[in-house]
Amino acid sequence: MKITKPVFPKRQEKRLDEAGNGRLPYHYIKLALAAVLLIFIILDMANDPVSTADIGTVAEQVVKAAQFQGMEEAEARMVKRFYGLNPKDYEGAVLYAPVDNMDAHELFLVKLKDSSQKKQVQDAIQERLDTQLKSFEGYGAEQTALLNKHVFLEKGNFVLYVVGEHASDAQKVFVKSL
Repeated sequence: MKITKPVFPKRQEKRLDEAGNGRLPYHYIKLALAAVLLIFIILDMANDPVSTADIGTVAEQVVKAAQFQGMEEAEARMVKRFYGLNPKDYEGAVLYAPVDNMDAHELFLVKLKDSSQKKQVQDAIQERLDTQLKSFEGYGAEQTALLNKHVFLEKGNFVLYVVGEHASDAQKVFVKSL
C-alpha cells in the first residue's frame, strides 16, 4: 500500500484579491471618500460669500474707476423710474445716471438684503438694458456700442451694472472692494 500526500486545492480567493478582481482594499475606499469630501469643500467655497462692505464705500471706488465725470448720484425716484425697484427694499442702492437723455453712461449698484432679491434685480437690469438698446437703435451708434460692452456682475450680496468706456476697470475695482 502506497501512502500519498493529500492534495489541497490552491487558494483561488487569495489570487483574486491580489489580481484586483476581488474586494477593493480599504485604502482605495479611503481615497475615494477623501476625493468626494474635497469636491464638496471646493464647491462650498466657490459659492459667493456675503460681503459686509459698505455700499457707499464700494460705490465711491467703482465710480472713481468708471471715470464718470460730471455725473452725480441719482435720487431714489430715478431708481424707481429706470428699474422699477424701490431702493428701500434693499440694504442699499446707488444709481449714477446721465443728465442728458442722449447719454448711455450709467452705474447701478445694489446691496441685497437676502439672496431671494437677486432674480428681481437681475430682471430689472436686463429690462433696462433692453429698453436702452431699443432707444438708441438706429441713430445712437456710440451709445449702442457702450451698451453692448456693459458690465453686469453679481458677487455675493452685491449686483453691479455699468455702462461706459471704463466699465471693465469698474468691474475690477468692484471685485477688489468686496
